[in-house]
Amino acid sequence: MTKQLLLATAILSMATPASSQVSEARLGTNIHDINWTGLGNGEAKERSIAINGEIVFEEPEFLKWALSPQPYVGGAVNLSGETSYGGAGLLWRQSLDRKSYLDISFGLVVHDGTIEVKASPLVQSVIDDGAITGSFSAAQLTQFAAELAEFRNGQQSEIDYGSRILFRQQVALGYRWNENWSTQVFIEHLSHGNILVRGRPNEGLDNIGMRASYHF
Repeated sequence: MTKQLLLATAILSMATPASSQVSEARLGTNIHDINWTGLGNGEAKERSIAINGEIVFEEPEFLKWALSPQPYVGGAVNLSGETSYGGAGLLWRQSLDRKSYLDISFGLVVHDGTIEVKASPLVQSVIDDGAITGSFSAAQLTQFAAELAEFRNGQQSEIDYGSRILFRQQVALGYRWNENWSTQVFIEHLSHGNILVRGRPNEGLDNIGMRASYHF
């Protein structure tokens, strides 16, 4: 899965113009799965810590019509083995005063989490029937109990993202200490929004974090 994640992230990152100059490099930490929007999974299934990083590029000329956004690539690596992700997108910056600024970004990410927690065929047959029907041996009942426990544990501990590719929306508030350095706090939401796929779970993921930024 790690190789697939890296490959998909590389493909998404190709959307960033190769000729663009690097404007900013960011590195920080975030609290993973906080459900701040009410659109996340709602149960803090993956509450943990992650390391996040981004590379932000200068505004390309061909995007001036879209209010001069800056392309970026980046992602997060979860330190507890929960969902990690990477991707690319566009960032719009608004100065609030001489030192403070607001970043709003939108993009796509690829993640290595669970697309859907599925019941085994045996458990699904019982769910569909509403009860255990027919004759089951003691071994089959033991197997059913084990598979049901595994299914319930997955429901309680894994986020059903519903899609390997997700939208990522982020809002960051930054403070510039000098010409080169700033710090930011940010909140973000990841989900497929019932747009990238339909008829699948869409539990989503909410994160909050902070990071340091170096401006070139």
